[in-house]
Amino acid sequence: MNSQKLKILVPIDGSTQALHAAVYAARMFAPTRTEIVLFHVDNQSTDLGRSLPDNPLYHEKIKAIDTWVADQQHGIRQFMELAVDSMEKAGFYRPSVQIKIKKKNEWLLDEIINESREGYDAVVVGKTGKSRLKDRVIGSVATKLVGKMNLLPLIIVDGNPRTDKMMLSIDRQEEAFKSISCIATLLDIQKFKIAISHVAMCGTQQGDQPSEPSISDEKHMCPLRDVECICPSIENMRKCFEDAGILSEHLTDIVVKDDNPVAATLELLRINQFGSIVVGRRAIVPFIEEVISGRYSRKILKKMENMALWVIN
Repeated sequence: MNSQKLKILVPIDGSTQALHAAVYAARMFAPTRTEIVLFHVDNQSTDLGRSLPDNPLYHEKIKAIDTWVADQQHGIRQFMELAVDSMEKAGFYRPSVQIKIKKKNEWLLDEIINESREGYDAVVVGKTGKSRLKDRVIGSVATKLVGKMNLLPLIIVDGNPRTDKMMLSIDRQEEAFKSISCIATLLDIQKFKIAISHVAMCGTQQGDQPSEPSISDEKHMCPLRDVECICPSIENMRKCFEDAGILSEHLTDIVVKDDNPVAATLELLRINQFGSIVVGRRAIVPFIEEVISGRYSRKILKKMENMALWVIN
């Protein structure tokens, strides 16, 4: 069993999804070796209203403004306590949860990224915030973090996903083995059921029909028999997982043929009832993929429901 101490950052904004993210973290990470920090950026200025013109009519409102700010601060502290209670009910140790509230000095995104550099091993954040309309118009904090955070694993939680089954979506060997190493470090993986999945696109011909998803514990060939396909490396990936402590009966692999990897992956997640998907983030991607078509992880993030997306940087 892995004994490495962990420190996990969970940004909190008072939304229901932030609460789900905190509970997800409590269920996924071993309480005996993990500290979870619930981090809130307070954007309420104590100088609110005091910069107004020197007019008695303005100053009469200062007391009401101070009361409102105090109520907002009290409300987030109550929410933090609710989150800690929920995490404790999920099996996490209350003494291993730290509450940290910081005054806003920079953009919220920068505050989270700067905090993540303070010795954390991963960041867990809700997919949406308090304002779903704002998230749709200008993008959620989670969506922006996918593009900005490139040093730590980023885990984005939608809904209240199950926490016993994970799927590692692989495409390239380097990112795949890096993801396996990350999972083995962060989790007590013997407690989870994990599937290694690959959507084979190599050589797909127009008009080809997607193959039916299948799970097999036996060594298999890529359905397209492409020598450059990642499929021949799956056995080595299985061995890495087994060396890390996962039970062989809890480890499967899935290979399907489809020219739409996002749709095929989402279907695999749905029919096999996985609660988490792990993807490796490439440091360098083609211009068309980055700017025009979009990264694979962002496409999954946009369409996933009641799921947690792990982006391994």
